[in-house]
Amino acid sequence: FQHYYITNNLRKTEMLWLIESAQRILGMRGRDMPDREARWERDGAAHGKFYRDYLPEQNKRYSCVHCQAHLAFHDDIISKSFHGSQGRAYLFNEVVNVRTGPAEERILLTGRHSVADIFCASCKTTLGWKYEFAFERSQKYKEGKFIIETIHMVKDNGWDLMAQ
Repeated sequence: FQHYYITNNLRKTEMLWLIESAQRILGMRGRDMPDREARWERDGAAHGKFYRDYLPEQNKRYSCVHCQAHLAFHDDIISKSFHGSQGRAYLFNEVVNVRTGPAEERILLTGRHSVADIFCASCKTTLGWKYEFAFERSQKYKEGKFIIETIHMVKDNGWDLMAQ
């Protein structure tokens, strides 16, 4: 009975992962996608596994320079005019394969913000931060957005095709 239960649970988890991957490949992003944190709690914490999100190959994307885990689509860049502690950084609307640390208040170049460091879910490298709350009205557009420092990411797939 125990073997059947474990096997059945793993099959359900694998099936959910396959369905979510298919939705991602078919272009169902944002509101159509299951919540990543809820999926992590359901699959990762319960079974002690990490399920890496894969972004479709036909799109230009960025990956972690240390472990090649996919991080974001090029189309999700809001701005390339940001600076992190180690140099240039990009502001992204949406990212994958990251985990968020606890939020804390920081005084940044643009004012006071509540931010949480983000880490690569695969290799645990600190990549940048997530804007949780902006205290100044002019900075509200950053809330819920992600900063990834360029030193921690590499262009992956589709870049050569665009140059031709």
